[in-house]
Amino acid sequence: MSIVTEGPASVNRHNYLQLGYDRVFRGVYRPAAPTSDNAWQQRHNEWLIRVRAALDLYGAMQPVLYGVTALRALGVALPHRLAGWDVVHISIDCEPRPKRSGVVAHLGLRGRTPWRVIDGLPVLNPVDHWLQIDDATDDEMIQIGDGFLRRRNPLLSLDQMQERLDQLTGYFGMKQARRVMRFVLPNTDSIYESKTRLVLVRAGLPTPAVNYFVWCPAVGTGYHLDMGYADAKVGVEFDGRDHVKDEQHMDFDIDRRRDIQNTGWIIISVTATGLRSPADFIRSVENALIMRTTRKF
Repeated sequence: MSIVTEGPASVNRHNYLQLGYDRVFRGVYRPAAPTSDNAWQQRHNEWLIRVRAALDLYGAMQPVLYGVTALRALGVALPHRLAGWDVVHISIDCEPRPKRSGVVAHLGLRGRTPWRVIDGLPVLNPVDHWLQIDDATDDEMIQIGDGFLRRRNPLLSLDQMQERLDQLTGYFGMKQARRVMRFVLPNTDSIYESKTRLVLVRAGLPTPAVNYFVWCPAVGTGYHLDMGYADAKVGVEFDGRDHVKDEQHMDFDIDRRRDIQNTGWIIISVTATGLRSPADFIRSVENALIMRTTRKF
């Protein structure tokens, strides 16, 4: 899809809406993004058009996506504060860096080739882009790092992540990355699971095992808990809104929870609202652990 710019024979700022185009950047128009009933998908469609337009604008400079823009292209869930929907970050290897509203061009490192090209979007190793986030808190870095190591379709293994960090020794952001790496865990399923675990750890509770498998002999099957303390048989689960309107999924969750509880587990749930004011949630987990073990946490 070629860039459409203002001109006597082209789409312009006066007619682009009538012709079914979006104004992506000043003087740059693209056919409107596909519509979706899902608000997140709609926003992603619009974001994708912006990113591709930015890459085309700077195509002669061999741009590669940078920072949070690259991580979003890789499918990594980002903390809300770092979502990066409205600004496209790219890396180029030339000075002076061109300026355009809505695009931030960072000076890249010469000789670094793309790690992957995803739907036409060139990106580096996820660890490179992890280090490029210069305003993330430690907990946000951990949440993003967990996202590289998901239980399903991980981008990297923990060893590969560590290996890439070793190769980048001395780079900006390395001190923080080294500090948080001991808290990054593989096999999580969502950023909210990571947030839940960090709330518990920051409160002084032990680190729970993530996606802990519980066998239920009475029904001849097993299930994964979001996280669990196996010795105490205390499970912790984040309850999202994804399947609130899905009756079949809700029925499955009810049966699943009952089967796990019948093996002697206590399950404590928390929502996004509960994580914002977590004192009651933390107290529930702590009390359950105290009840189930002679060791006081």
